[in-house]
Amino acid sequence: MRFEKDFTSRHRLKEWLEAKSWKFAGTEEFYEWLEKFIDEGNILAVRGEYIDFQDCVDVLENPDD
Repeated sequence: MRFEKDFTSRHRLKEWLEAKSWKFAGTEEFYEWLEKFIDEGNILAVRGEYIDFQDCVDVLENPDD
């Protein structure tokens, strides 16, 4: 089953990603899961704009978002 989620803002996406990251032993393990999650056809978007793996990393690593 494919997962599809459209967030209302990059901030909401960041909250979701941070909540997911707590389930993993470390950042590297989380990023491996996230990359596979997106590669398997699961869709993340912000206001209809598709978000790829690098976009997710940028959201997580940007303290201004």
